[in-house]
Amino acid sequence: MHKYDEFIHRELAPHLGPGEGIELTGFLYTHSLSRVVISSGLSLIGDGYYFAALTRRRMFVIATEMGFASLKMLNKEMGEIPYADIESITPSGFLNQRMIAVKLKDGKTLTFRLNTLATHYASGQKEFIDTLIQLAST
Repeated sequence: MHKYDEFIHRELAPHLGPGEGIELTGFLYTHSLSRVVISSGLSLIGDGYYFAALTRRRMFVIATEMGFASLKMLNKEMGEIPYADIESITPSGFLNQRMIAVKLKDGKTLTFRLNTLATHYASGQKEFIDTLIQLAST
């Protein structure tokens, strides 16, 4: 487990229910590739980054930010999405650039992107989408 995984586990520990454990961690972002290209990479600095964790009951997201040189271990805000609130999950993307659209039963859709090669930010990066779909469908 590396430092970002340890940060996620430490931040979520007080929020986990009895017997609930973290199954997998991930690193998500909301910036589009076109926005990054247009801004010559400057849009990468700041908000729009999330540490994520999957348990058997829900997905947690911890809003963080990117500094000038690296990702900050910062908990700006925490949210959770119980799997019972998810209507559907639609994966897309190609090669290592993936996207998931999480449609909630209240009609809201949350769109996250992830790079499957960013395993230095979260150990479950490669399996994150498949595991989320599996856990949300049970």
